[in-house]
Amino acid sequence: MLLFFPKPYSQETLLSFIYRVAREHEMSNLDWIFELIEEKLSINVAPERVNWLMGAELKSIAEFLGITLSEAEKLTVYHHFERNHMEVRKESKNVWFLYKKTRFCPLCLKQGGHQRKSWINCHSIMCVEHCTLLLDSCEKCCNILNTKSIILDECTICYNKLSNSPIKANFPNKFIEYQQILNQILEDNTLLPLNGWIQDSATFLKALDFLALWAVKMIPTEELSIPTYNMNFKGNILERNHLRNYRTVEQAACLYSYIFQIFNNWPSEFKEFIKKAENNNGEAYRSFIKYGIPRIINTSLWEISRSFTNYVALEKGNLTGNQYLRSDEVKYLYPKFNGSIINTGLIKSYKFSILGSNLTVIDKRELEFFMNKFENSYTKEGLREIWGTSAKATYAILNDGIMEGAFWFKSGSAYNWVIPKTSISFFEEKVKQGSIKVIDNPTSLNEAIEWIGPDNAHLLIRNILIGSIKYTYDSNKFSDLILDKRNLYFQIREEIFKSSRNSKVISLRDISFLLGIKKSDILHWIESGRFGEFDLEGTNGIPFQNFMDFHERFITTLELAITLNLHIKQVIKKYTLGKLISISGPQMNDGKRLLFLR
Repeated sequence: MLLFFPKPYSQETLLSFIYRVAREHEMSNLDWIFELIEEKLSINVAPERVNWLMGAELKSIAEFLGITLSEAEKLTVYHHFERNHMEVRKESKNVWFLYKKTRFCPLCLKQGGHQRKSWINCHSIMCVEHCTLLLDSCEKCCNILNTKSIILDECTICYNKLSNSPIKANFPNKFIEYQQILNQILEDNTLLPLNGWIQDSATFLKALDFLALWAVKMIPTEELSIPTYNMNFKGNILERNHLRNYRTVEQAACLYSYIFQIFNNWPSEFKEFIKKAENNNGEAYRSFIKYGIPRIINTSLWEISRSFTNYVALEKGNLTGNQYLRSDEVKYLYPKFNGSIINTGLIKSYKFSILGSNLTVIDKRELEFFMNKFENSYTKEGLREIWGTSAKATYAILNDGIMEGAFWFKSGSAYNWVIPKTSISFFEEKVKQGSIKVIDNPTSLNEAIEWIGPDNAHLLIRNILIGSIKYTYDSNKFSDLILDKRNLYFQIREEIFKSSRNSKVISLRDISFLLGIKKSDILHWIESGRFGEFDLEGTNGIPFQNFMDFHERFITTLELAITLNLHIKQVIKKYTLGKLISISGPQMNDGKRLLFLR
């Protein structure tokens, strides 16, 4: 076991601390400490895995080193991912922390040989304390360094003393400002708001790498280079469609200072970024539009998508304002809709084609105005719930245009109705004004709709509004409306006659209502010739003239009851007593319904 237990420095890495412990125990080979860990703890861990440890393994190693689990966790990198909600799919290919390599500041090494966590941060470029550019390789043999090199203060290849490396100073203030932000994130995960939308460290880091990735793909290398300071952006920095884990300090300085400048001058610099991308690499720019931008909708980086849309609207369409949305963003703002609402004509839209990618853009203010109307409205389903009417009846009423300002649009495969609440209130108030106190032949609204057929519900409402049908409305619920059944029958009959006269056909459903019989009874009377001769095949009605001929000759039980203002039972009793003579019915083995000569 260890003989003594030094303490870790603030912002030191766990691997650095383990190597320091080995050095202070005068191990001639610092990696021997890992053999000791395996012997004592039965934990076989490679040096590059140390900074990624967590759970039981980390706890055991913390006890071995004489520090608490909390202290050990602060030396690792995993808690940085957890607090910033970042996913690590493969540690060796992550884009935030170097896996095997490191950077360093020579002046820091002179003060004390340990590795700072900022030195393994892929985004770091400067030592803020000494205002120098970090180094990542041996100045003599160009060997890329690791953590053991830092603790030994020498290159493991040529044994050059790293703390004697030449200093690279006098770089722009934006380098220092950028690095100060990174250090603050590493130390306590805080960030002073950078602009209107980068308000926290997680957003800053994600935005940094998102734009860096696309800048490498779309922007000319000379635009990323900084010739004033003899810094050239060169070498491969991509691994397939991702940034490589290892980026040289020079690559990082060129790339991240470029992105940092965009953040500091948002959105004007972002527009310039898009212009350069569009003019430089059409294929990469097309990929940015097709794959890059859509993936950040409804994430903390959504502002990048919005600013791109504004760029398209203003630069390509010469539109005014600065609040535009694309059709693919609508469903995230208003889950009730998808982008197809833009194609309904209810909202003005603008279409653009950029390198084969079709974009549809709308003014966000127009969408919000529409949504304000929508939120202060009922859907058809909402109106059904309030009125207690069936789907067919509600549709018939709405489709008749009775409700002022009501409209429908198609969203996907669904048809959506928007009925202003004010229209419903106005409608119900108007109905109340025509209410009377006493109804002689009462029937409820829903009973009436079921009687006349839901497809005729609009005829009922239309006659209620013009006062042709008597009703009483002494409740706050429209569904509690009570109608005069006899009055209702004659009015709806006239409406059906009028409509059928124009179409020259009357439906079997309307005949069923008018005569008070079932469809099977109608078919029996058709077969017996009482409706005259016609071809019923392929239709759901009979010629209107044939019906009127029948109507002038015959009268049914229901018609008699309503004409004489009697109950149906009273009509049947008169028939039983012989006061009415039927020409059809069960007793004559001629159908199931009574029929009288008019």
